[in-house]
Amino acid sequence: MAERATFDRFIIGAVIAALAVVALFLHAVFPRYEFRAVNADGTALVVYDRWSGRFQRAVYDEGGRVKPMDVFTPF
Repeated sequence: MAERATFDRFIIGAVIAALAVVALFLHAVFPRYEFRAVNADGTALVVYDRWSGRFQRAVYDEGGRVKPMDVFTPF
Protein backbone atom coordinates (compact mmCIF):
# COMPACT_ATOMS: atom_id res chain seq x y z
CA MET A 1 0.00 0.00 0.00
CA ALA A 2 2.84 2.41 0.81
CA GLU A 3 4.45 1.67 -2.56
CA ARG A 4 1.25 2.73 -4.35
CA ALA A 5 1.17 6.10 -2.54
CA THR A 6 4.83 6.70 -3.40
CA PHE A 7 4.17 5.86 -7.05
CA ASP A 8 1.14 8.21 -7.15
CA ARG A 9 3.22 11.05 -5.68
CA PHE A 10 5.91 10.39 -8.27
CA ILE A 11 3.37 10.54 -11.12
CA ILE A 12 1.88 13.81 -9.80
CA GLY A 13 5.37 15.31 -9.48
CA ALA A 14 6.29 14.19 -13.00
CA VAL A 15 3.12 15.73 -14.45
CA ILE A 16 3.77 19.04 -12.66
CA ALA A 17 7.39 19.06 -13.86
CA ALA A 18 6.31 18.31 -17.44
CA LEU A 19 3.75 21.15 -17.35
CA ALA A 20 6.41 23.54 -16.05
CA VAL A 21 8.79 22.56 -18.87
CA VAL A 22 6.05 23.03 -21.47
CA ALA A 23 5.14 26.43 -20.00
CA LEU A 24 8.77 27.59 -20.10
CA PHE A 25 9.12 26.41 -23.70
CA LEU A 26 5.93 28.16 -24.81
CA HIS A 27 6.98 31.35 -23.05
CA ALA A 28 10.28 31.30 -24.94
CA VAL A 29 8.59 30.64 -28.29
CA PHE A 30 5.72 33.11 -27.77
CA PRO A 31 7.07 36.00 -25.69
CA ARG A 32 4.55 38.39 -24.18
CA TYR A 33 6.21 41.70 -25.06
CA GLU A 34 7.65 42.98 -28.32
CA PHE A 35 9.91 46.05 -28.32
CA ARG A 36 10.67 48.29 -31.31
CA ALA A 37 12.63 51.52 -31.63
CA VAL A 38 10.58 54.22 -33.36
CA ASN A 39 13.36 56.70 -34.08
CA ALA A 40 16.84 56.46 -35.54
CA ASP A 41 18.80 56.95 -32.31
CA GLY A 42 16.72 54.44 -30.31
CA THR A 43 15.62 56.84 -27.58
CA ALA A 44 11.93 56.12 -28.14
CA LEU A 45 10.42 52.63 -27.95
CA VAL A 46 7.02 51.16 -28.59
CA VAL A 47 6.16 48.17 -26.43
CA TYR A 48 3.43 45.83 -27.66
CA ASP A 49 1.78 43.40 -25.26
CA ARG A 50 0.75 40.41 -27.38
CA TRP A 51 -1.48 38.89 -24.72
CA SER A 52 -3.67 41.94 -24.15
CA GLY A 53 -3.22 43.73 -27.51
CA ARG A 54 -2.06 47.00 -25.94
CA PHE A 55 0.68 49.43 -26.95
CA GLN A 56 2.81 51.73 -24.83
CA ARG A 57 5.42 54.26 -25.85
CA ALA A 58 8.48 55.02 -23.74
CA VAL A 59 10.97 57.84 -24.31
CA TYR A 60 14.44 58.09 -22.78
CA ASP A 61 15.39 61.61 -21.70
CA GLU A 62 18.89 63.13 -21.73
CA GLY A 63 19.64 61.69 -18.28
CA GLY A 64 18.83 58.13 -19.37
CA ARG A 65 15.57 57.94 -17.43
CA VAL A 66 12.51 56.37 -19.03
CA LYS A 67 9.34 58.41 -19.41
CA PRO A 68 6.48 55.97 -20.14
CA MET A 69 3.39 57.25 -21.92
CA ASP A 70 -0.19 56.08 -21.38
CA VAL A 71 -1.18 52.58 -22.44
CA PHE A 72 -3.13 52.50 -25.69
CA THR A 73 -5.67 49.88 -26.73
CA PRO A 74 -6.31 50.27 -30.49
CA PHE A 75 -9.88 48.94 -30.76
